[in-house]
Amino acid sequence: MLRFDEFVDERLYSADHGFYELGGQAGRARGDFVTSVEVGPLFSVLIGRWLDLVWADLGEPAPFIVAEAGAGRGALAAGVLAARPRCSAALRYLTIERSAALRASQQELLDERVRSLAALEQLDDAHVVLANELLDNLAPRVLQRRAGGWDEVWMDGSAERLIALAGDPLADGGIDASEIPVGARVPWVEQASAWVQAAMERVATGRVLLIDYGTATTGELVGRPFIRTYRNHTVGHRVGPDTNAVDITVDVPFDQLPRGAVLATQAAWLEGLGIGELVDEGRRVWTERAHVGDLAAVRARSRVGEAEALCDPKGLGGFIVAEWAPGAPR
Repeated sequence: MLRFDEFVDERLYSADHGFYELGGQAGRARGDFVTSVEVGPLFSVLIGRWLDLVWADLGEPAPFIVAEAGAGRGALAAGVLAARPRCSAALRYLTIERSAALRASQQELLDERVRSLAALEQLDDAHVVLANELLDNLAPRVLQRRAGGWDEVWMDGSAERLIALAGDPLADGGIDASEIPVGARVPWVEQASAWVQAAMERVATGRVLLIDYGTATTGELVGRPFIRTYRNHTVGHRVGPDTNAVDITVDVPFDQLPRGAVLATQAAWLEGLGIGELVDEGRRVWTERAHVGDLAAVRARSRVGEAEALCDPKGLGGFIVAEWAPGAPR
């Protein structure tokens, strides 16, 4: 019998049948799901702009150590390096990826400028730890409200079991769950919270930046499916003991993570980085060069569509961007 988070972890990363070890990945043609990175190069350009702002704020350190967790096959790292942000000369980029198969695939996109790690624990320190859609893959525990307390979901062979929990883990984490009705289920993202805390300890004077889908509060997840599966760009919500060969993710309740983060929607955050200016530039270039139809014109026109997708409030634009500055004065 396995706890829900243990079950998900095994289904994702088992060496013999784990989803990621068998080739599951982000991407359009060859992938199972699309993140902001796969929309096009614009997202990486804007991440580079944010890195420049942090680099300047920290006094332009050299080397400027940036660790990207959940890096997958390295698409974001490659995009940031290709964008050539101002900090490029000082930039020392590290990828952190648990899946051995995905780490191996990074060789297709990355060169000797990028060093690969298997776990956050291998990182001594950094100026920045960032991740795009990592937290949703850190397997949650699942709780079900009962009168006077909580049960926890376990997987037992072909059946799902509820095991009574002692105490109130959400209240212990400072979460007010008093309005959650009996019978309702919510995720308990214990693993994600611990991961964020560990990341913060490695950037004592820097930044932690995490982008993911989820909600500001745990209560917002009541009554809606918060577990998602992905395979060949098909979304599902059912996870049972027989679930195999799919990505299993969770909508992240950000109030369960360490305190102190500044939250924004992805759309608002990208607007603050000047995505509107880049779109206006793209429209201008397209107008000037549409009759030529060269690569510059095509890229300019593509930028408009990319921005619409990245800022769509019902899609990627509604994702939550969380930024922690552990060493900054409060």
